[in-house]
Amino acid sequence: MAVLESIKNTFRRWVTSLPFFVLLGLVLGTIIAVQLIPRPKVAIIPISGAILEQSFADNILEALKRAEDDNSVRAVVLQIASPGGGSSVIEQVYLDVLQLRKKKPVVASIGSIAASGGYYIAAASERIYAPPTSIVGSIGVIGNLPSPEGINEQTVTSGLFKATGSSKRHSLAELEMVRQQFVSEVISQRGERLKLLPEEISLAMVYSGSEALKLGLIDEIGTITSATRKAASLAGIRNYTVEEIPVQQTFSFLFFGPADMQKLISQNSTTPTYYYLAFESE
Repeated sequence: MAVLESIKNTFRRWVTSLPFFVLLGLVLGTIIAVQLIPRPKVAIIPISGAILEQSFADNILEALKRAEDDNSVRAVVLQIASPGGGSSVIEQVYLDVLQLRKKKPVVASIGSIAASGGYYIAAASERIYAPPTSIVGSIGVIGNLPSPEGINEQTVTSGLFKATGSSKRHSLAELEMVRQQFVSEVISQRGERLKLLPEEISLAMVYSGSEALKLGLIDEIGTITSATRKAASLAGIRNYTVEEIPVQQTFSFLFFGPADMQKLISQNSTTPTYYYLAFESE
């Protein structure tokens, strides 16, 4: 009888303490899960300087792809401080931002400048933030017309425009087509928020951040902090970390200034070249 009673008491104590062990197991399981499951992230991708070389654009595209493929990245902030760049490379970045936006919220944070191609990239995001005195706009194109083929007895071409690619008249028509594409994309992305008519946009004026807000070119006055919070909100996350995905910049354009820009635009070229680049003067 004593043995049976001892077994009953042991079983009774075990049953009584079972909720404690269940609770302990839940607590330990939660702690382990928190350690194993990564916290959601908001990725910041810095885009700064003139984007003129394909290698620089490729570095930006690689950063966008990393953000797209990383499942722990739930939203992306583009930290933009750029006067633009070559038309084709800017369009590549713009299209990849749109692709990324199909999967994750993308918010743009303008620093000192997002003009021409810099603004083109920002327009691909869902929301745009900028400080009051930033430079925004310059929605237009600059082009180099082809120079006529010079006399050169060492080089022979087989077609009238083999050396230049096209006539100056055709290049002007192409430049207008590129301009229209830029304007139409801005209108498409900004939608009803935009307070400018197409002909006003086509003036390619630059505006301060405060003016840009009134005209619907940006959505809020704010910094990278505001943009990050908005991106997290759009992704529906609260307990998140912020991680920068670095973009290696081409050294030759780290210190690209007004004088370099004027030299680039005014240089002679045998083939037409186009830039979404804000033209500045010293």
